[in-house]
Amino acid sequence: MGLFRRNKNNKKPVIRQILNLVPNWIFESCANTYKTDKGVSKYKTYDQFVALTFGQLKEELNYILLGMIH
Repeated sequence: MGLFRRNKNNKKPVIRQILNLVPNWIFESCANTYKTDKGVSKYKTYDQFVALTFGQLKEELNYILLGMIH
C-alpha cells in the first residue's frame, strides 16, 4: 500500500478526499513529536488542520471560478 492511494470517486466530499491524502499515522506522529495537543481540551491539532485545509480549498476554488468568469 503506497502513501497516496488513488481510488475512484466514492461519493465523498472533496474536502474528505483531500484530507484522506494525509495518512493518520504521519499526522499523529508529527502531533506527538511536537506535543501540539498538550494542554488542549477542545480544539485539537487535527481540527485546526481541517479548518486550514478548508480555507485553502475555498481560496483556490474562488481563484478558479474567477478565472472561468473573466
